[in-house]
Amino acid sequence: MSRPGPDETRGTSPAALLEPERAVVPFMGRGRELAELRSWVRSREPVALRLLCGLGGVGKTRLVLELGKSLRRTGWTVVHVPPGAEAAAVSASSDSRRVLLVVDDAASRPGLPAMLDAIGSTRTRGRLRVLCTARSGGQWWRRERWTSQLWAGRTPSVTQMALEPALDRTLDVAFDPALGLEIERSGDYRALVEAAATRFARALGRPVPRLRFPVEPDQQVRALDLHAAALATVLDGGNDVVDPVGALDLVLDHERARWAGSDADAGFAPGAAEAALAVATLLGDPTDEGIRAALRRAGAEPVAGRTADAVAWVRAHLPAVPRLAELLVSRTLAASEELTAACTHDLAPGEAFAMLAFATEMGLDRPVAERDVTGELIEAAASALPAGRAADLPALMRASRRLPRSSGPLAVPVLDRLTHRVADLARATGSDAEHGEALTDLGMVLIAEGEPDVAIGVLQEAVGLWRGLAWGDENRYRPALCTALNNLGTGYRAVGRHGDALAVQEEVITLCRRFPPGDELWADAEHAHALQNAGVSYTELGRVGEIEVAQRASLEIYRRLAEGDPVQYEPQVAAVLGNFEALTESGRPEDALPANAEAVAIRRRLAAARPEHLGELAWSLGQLGTTLEALGRYEEAGVVLVEALELQRRLAKENARGTRPDLAGALSALGALYSTTGRADESLRLEREALEIRRDLAREHPDRYLHYLAHSLSNLGVTLARRGRYDEAVLLEEEAVAIRRGLAGGNARSLKYLAQSLSNLGVRYADLGRFDEALPPTQEAVDMLRRLVREQPEKYRTGLAEALANLGATLLDLDRAADALPPMREAVMMRRQLVLENPDKHRPDLALALSNLASAMSAVGDNVAALGHAREAVEMRRRLAADLPERYRSELERSRAVLARIDAAIRNPTSAP
Repeated sequence: MSRPGPDETRGTSPAALLEPERAVVPFMGRGRELAELRSWVRSREPVALRLLCGLGGVGKTRLVLELGKSLRRTGWTVVHVPPGAEAAAVSASSDSRRVLLVVDDAASRPGLPAMLDAIGSTRTRGRLRVLCTARSGGQWWRRERWTSQLWAGRTPSVTQMALEPALDRTLDVAFDPALGLEIERSGDYRALVEAAATRFARALGRPVPRLRFPVEPDQQVRALDLHAAALATVLDGGNDVVDPVGALDLVLDHERARWAGSDADAGFAPGAAEAALAVATLLGDPTDEGIRAALRRAGAEPVAGRTADAVAWVRAHLPAVPRLAELLVSRTLAASEELTAACTHDLAPGEAFAMLAFATEMGLDRPVAERDVTGELIEAAASALPAGRAADLPALMRASRRLPRSSGPLAVPVLDRLTHRVADLARATGSDAEHGEALTDLGMVLIAEGEPDVAIGVLQEAVGLWRGLAWGDENRYRPALCTALNNLGTGYRAVGRHGDALAVQEEVITLCRRFPPGDELWADAEHAHALQNAGVSYTELGRVGEIEVAQRASLEIYRRLAEGDPVQYEPQVAAVLGNFEALTESGRPEDALPANAEAVAIRRRLAAARPEHLGELAWSLGQLGTTLEALGRYEEAGVVLVEALELQRRLAKENARGTRPDLAGALSALGALYSTTGRADESLRLEREALEIRRDLAREHPDRYLHYLAHSLSNLGVTLARRGRYDEAVLLEEEAVAIRRGLAGGNARSLKYLAQSLSNLGVRYADLGRFDEALPPTQEAVDMLRRLVREQPEKYRTGLAEALANLGATLLDLDRAADALPPMREAVMMRRQLVLENPDKHRPDLALALSNLASAMSAVGDNVAALGHAREAVEMRRRLAADLPERYRSELERSRAVLARIDAAIRNPTSAP
């Protein structure tokens, strides 16, 4: 496509100057990416595919156009494949020895599988390159691997790269002889925007304005937004400061002002033209009949005899820049629920597919408007998709692959319903591959719907189908088999069959090592998923030494994948970083902290652009808060956990039932922190609320939520005891012990929690003076933790130190001071070591152990030796009380009383008991 000259652009819509095909602004800031694509094109493979990912407006199309220009100069045939001509483009270029086929917006191309089949059946005489662009890859792209004949008997090179928003601002990137404008080295975007403003001003015959805009040097702004800021500045005459973040809105406002001067001439009533234009843009049919249908839906039919003029007006004003089109649709529909309803009722199949494609792309960028209409459009379109004939199945499967399975409410419920429909149709009419794919997806939906037992049977059937297909053509169907196995592992984990889950995850890891060279893109996604899940299984099985190895290997792969498709894989990077929370549980919070902090940073950025990531952000904040608490950094932990709870409350208002478990977790975490730091009244309120939610959840799904119910019972019991309400506390801990005995089937993780509750129960009995009853659970806890420490000392030594201290205190209460000394000395020794590693976290526990040891030594008459321990305890608690007086003042007084008693016994030995 030739670049229009400056005179050709005069008189056109100002927004049309943003079209990449016009190349009004000099190409700049993408030298590295252009060089990378040239190198890929000139590689030695006969056939190579590449997916170029990037959100709307980062410059994918412009980069590809520049690549085409440079390749044509060296004898390459470059074809920008129009929609509907995918397979024909392959045959039309078969005589050329060096061909680049460009498929823009590949995710919405139904003809892409046929194009890949045609490449597979065409003998390549030279080099064939297929460059696809999309905002994100994901499931639709991975599906091409096994649905196409391209991979039959060969392994073509398939790679992926992402176009980040940031332009290269450190190179001499352009010189425009026509303007005498040289783009110099620059630390900010000013030179780039000045170049754009100069070109736009010349094209519109306006003076070059003085630029004023508030972009920070390190802010990542998309190229389209920079160009829009420059264009808006030209249109405004440089009178206002233009923020690139909202510049497209300003450009659209200028367009709307222009429409108001011409829509009446085309026969439109006031305001009707904009509605018609938005509906026609959404439905994506630029034919005369398609535009007439849009006019009818919008209630914007012109006066009699002017239909042809109205149709021509709409066609002439359809936005050519996708993000501007999405902004128009979003703003227009958000302002009118009636228009939204008119757009979405009685959709024909073609209209439904077009609307779904448009809304899905719009959902990735989420234009800001009064009301987010994306979910409404997706739901209406998905509901209208045909699902009654075998011929409908392939299109339905493509549609389901385009919808993002995120954690938020945007598309998941719609996708779940669509998955059920696809599965029903595939079961009745589909091939083995279609049936296997549908069941693989259905199993995951059933798990999300709370039916994991049913899901396992479905997923096992899917694995069986894929095993049969892979037996006949392993190379082609291995990726799909890996996906099915990974999903089956998720099903096993959901019902607590962690050993079975690990077995299928390890099978996937083995299969991924057998992918042939060139298939890394397909293997890596499944390999990373299997490693991530294996790390979770190791956690559940108590195989602590293997957790970190698996998670670090998964993280490395996901980081690599995110470089090629950040939209798809950055959330996975954050998820794996969150799994490093297991290090905190294993007694290594200092190693978990960097991963937790990075996960929060990633999810903050994602949530700022897409609200459905708020749930994951709240979860990551909770993990970070727990790690900070484990490090003794209580003030920082409180700030983080308060933010997590505020987010969970906000999400619970939007989806009360779906977010209850996460809300209960946030309440419990902050309540436990407040209890630890002496804010017992606030803790009681939070922990009671968490307990109420978890009782309801455990009644509905006992297998899933009994563990969490026991956790809340125990936490609330500890807090009540700190308030002196021992009768209530002991009942709660007895209930927690009963639940945890039922859950502790030899699993090390469950045994740890049972031991913790047993130790707490002993303390509760002692609080009530029931010392004989306190001893058996306390001794059982010590014995249980000794066994666990022999296997995994780092993970369980903190719990053992606490249990030993409790055992010593119980024996002392029973007037068995001599028996109390060995466990007390051992507890002090262990806690001294823990304080060396983490002073803030473990110093309060060491002070308690020293004070108790001093009491026991005094009880056996060794007051001189006891004096040193008592003084150390007082000094330690004096420093603690200075920082947190409410929390540690009473403990300091108790230690002072012990010291005074010992000091008195030394001064007056005859009065000692």
